[in-house]
Amino acid sequence: MSSMFLITKTNTNTNTNTKTKKIKNKKSKKNCKHFCKKDYMIEMNKVFKKNYEKNNIPYQPPTEKENKLMYKSCKKSFCNKSCDGFDFFGDVAQQKQFKKKIKNGFHDRYSNNEIQMLKKKGALSGCVDNQDYNVFHN
Repeated sequence: MSSMFLITKTNTNTNTNTKTKKIKNKKSKKNCKHFCKKDYMIEMNKVFKKNYEKNNIPYQPPTEKENKLMYKSCKKSFCNKSCDGFDFFGDVAQQKQFKKKIKNGFHDRYSNNEIQMLKKKGALSGCVDNQDYNVFHN
């Protein structure tokens, strides 16, 4: 989800809203999508390949369907400032626990250096504790 600003004009005489306009920050959303395609997905494919080799399984590159799923997952985790849309199958306690771990759009596991690096690369958030993704990779 992109960052969004609401502009509301209020009529002071009647104290009613006359017009609400949504402005999306398209550049940051575009940068985040670029981060997913050109950084996250490439790095995760390297991680998958290493895991296959480590377990003596022949590596098979991800299918188009798997790439779409990975891209969608990346957008949900790293392009979602409010960290909305995570399904806990109706478990309210688990959802509250998740929200407690999110501070300014980032999971509390991320250090300040990791957050700054993610932002530098184009990510808007870090909703999930993804330990397979090395923020400081080459």
